[in-house]
Amino acid sequence: MDANVDGPMPSWACKRFGEDVVGLRLAIQMALLDTESAMLESQVAGRSKHKFTAGAARMTNQYERIAEHVLDLGIPGTELVKPGTFYELVLVHNAILCPYRVDSVEGFEPDDKWPKKLSLVMRELFALTDAPTPRWVADPLVDVEVPELLLRPSLADLAQRDPRPGLVLIPYEMNMSGLQRAWWGQANLLDEAGHLQWVTEKSLLTTGVESRVYSVPNQRAGDNFASGDLPEVALSTRSEAARAAGTPPQSETEYEAFVNAAEDNEH
Repeated sequence: MDANVDGPMPSWACKRFGEDVVGLRLAIQMALLDTESAMLESQVAGRSKHKFTAGAARMTNQYERIAEHVLDLGIPGTELVKPGTFYELVLVHNAILCPYRVDSVEGFEPDDKWPKKLSLVMRELFALTDAPTPRWVADPLVDVEVPELLLRPSLADLAQRDPRPGLVLIPYEMNMSGLQRAWWGQANLLDEAGHLQWVTEKSLLTTGVESRVYSVPNQRAGDNFASGDLPEVALSTRSEAARAAGTPPQSETEYEAFVNAAEDNEH
C-alpha cells in the first residue's frame, strides 16, 4: 500500500510538532510500510507455515523503523528513549512516539481500550507523560492502599523534565495481508485495565488501498499467472460450527497467540 493520506494536518499535530509536522507524518507512514515489508519478507524467508517469524519481525521493526525515519529528519532535540525492555522509542518535539498493533475491524476506529494486557512499561510511559486530565479515575477501594507506581531510572529522568514529555500513540492494523490502516493521537490512561480517553482526534495516517507485490523466485521469462502447475497450499480444516462462529484458521490463531504473549511479557 502507499502512504496515501495527505490533506490538512490535524490541529493537535500542528500544535505539537509545528513546521515539522508534514515531515513527521510522512516519516511515520514510511516506517510502517517498512515494517510491513520486513514482516512479509521474513515470513517468506522463514519458509514455515507458522507465523512466528513474521510476528517477531513486526514487533521489533515497528519501533526500529519509526526511530530510524524520524532520526533521519534531523529535527533538533530528537533522541532515543530506552524504557528498559527490548525496544527503544523515539522522542521528538518532546513527544514520545509509541506504535502498537490493533485488531482490524472494518469501518471502525481503534477501541478506547488498550488492545491487550497493559504491560508495566506502558503503565509507566502513561504515568510519566503530560496529560490534561487525571490518569487514574477509578474509585479507590475502601481500606485498600494503592501502591505508588515507581518509575524505572531511565523513565524517571524523563518525568523530571519541565515540561514533561507527551505521549503520541500510533495504533495500526497489520496482518499477513499487510498494513491496513493507521492513526495517531493522544490519550489518557484511565485505569489499570487499560481504558483510554482520547484527548485528540484519532487522525488517519494511512488507509489501505493497495497491496505490495512480492516477487516469486524461479520465475522464467514468458511465465504468467496461468502457466505451470498449481502450488500446493496447506489448508486448515475447520468444523461447520467454527466457520459459522467466525473462528480464525489455526495458523492465524497461533500467530496472534505468539504476538500477544511476546508483547505482554514486558517488565
